[in-house]
Amino acid sequence: MDKGIGGLPQRVWLQLARPSLAHLQPFAAELPDLPVESIKQKLRKDYVAKLSFNENPYGPSPRAIEAMQAQLATLHLYQDATGDELRQAIAADLAVRPEQVILTNGADELILLLALAFLNPEDEVIIPSPTFGQYRASSVAMGARPIAVPLTDFRIDIEAILEAVSPRTKMVFLCNPNNPTGTIVTGHELEHLLKSLREDILLVVDEAYIDYVTDSEYTSALHYLPRRANLVVIRTFSKLHALAAARVGFGLSHEPIVNLLHRVRPPFNVNGIGQAGALASWQDIEYQGKMRELNTSNRKYLYSMLEAADLPYVPSQANFVLVDTKQDAAIMYKRLEAEGIIVRNAAGFGLPSHLRITVGRREDLARLGQILRGCSAVG
Repeated sequence: MDKGIGGLPQRVWLQLARPSLAHLQPFAAELPDLPVESIKQKLRKDYVAKLSFNENPYGPSPRAIEAMQAQLATLHLYQDATGDELRQAIAADLAVRPEQVILTNGADELILLLALAFLNPEDEVIIPSPTFGQYRASSVAMGARPIAVPLTDFRIDIEAILEAVSPRTKMVFLCNPNNPTGTIVTGHELEHLLKSLREDILLVVDEAYIDYVTDSEYTSALHYLPRRANLVVIRTFSKLHALAAARVGFGLSHEPIVNLLHRVRPPFNVNGIGQAGALASWQDIEYQGKMRELNTSNRKYLYSMLEAADLPYVPSQANFVLVDTKQDAAIMYKRLEAEGIIVRNAAGFGLPSHLRITVGRREDLARLGQILRGCSAVG
């Protein structure tokens, strides 16, 4: 074990921490998590297509870039602590009150704030599996017990969630569309869950990928907010709006829940540059429409590349596709890496034969398809 100051073992320092931290490790960035330029340096390649992080490959709205650049002259001043202008714009368009909107440093911070505000040691948190890892990490950090509910045919199983409810259940997380599968909980299924779930259980629906959904069976959880007190909806500007590095997320709920989250929210948590860019992008309807069209078109193109390579995939409602390599996914991952194509090995999600591939630019997907066909031909 690593030694600390004076040769003391690390466990001595760990004893100072919350006991639950013994079950967590710091985020360790691997190659697919690095910026493109860092990946190029490590691989010593001029060309890299990063299809591992579900980023928008086309960049932010020009209006967002202009708004963010204008903020540079005022970096010596603190920003609006609660982002009133952005919250008011969101509230007006989503038919809620500004007091029902909370801005956070990306969706990740909101998930952590929910854990800080509502979870106690030994509370149970129901989490479909596989899904976004931050739900489990934030729950474990507070000493709560994650209850993993396996997916059925790559879809969140509502009946299995209801069967997992116990007297200790405090919270349920749903990622809709789900990461890494891209599948959805339909409006009918969500309504069934809302009707069946105990009122004292907080239902958290993460809609980070909602902007990419084209399935008419999908219904946002926001539609049900007037009918359920303990409901939180998570959104982000990291995906469609291409502001991942600006770190702007937001939550929608009833004012009492939002007020409790404000009690644990750090003041000035969302920077002024991010607020300005998010507001400009939110108001740029033309840009949003173009990004949706590109993702839908490129997603279909990715399907065609996978079909040509005889690789099964899970039809997606997000900006990524889960692909079955029909072998140890690490083998195909390495072949793609050697060609500068960086995808996500889904072994970390418990899917050792799968890759998760971001819907990238058409030219990058064409190159991916060419390499995949070569991989399939080899074996």
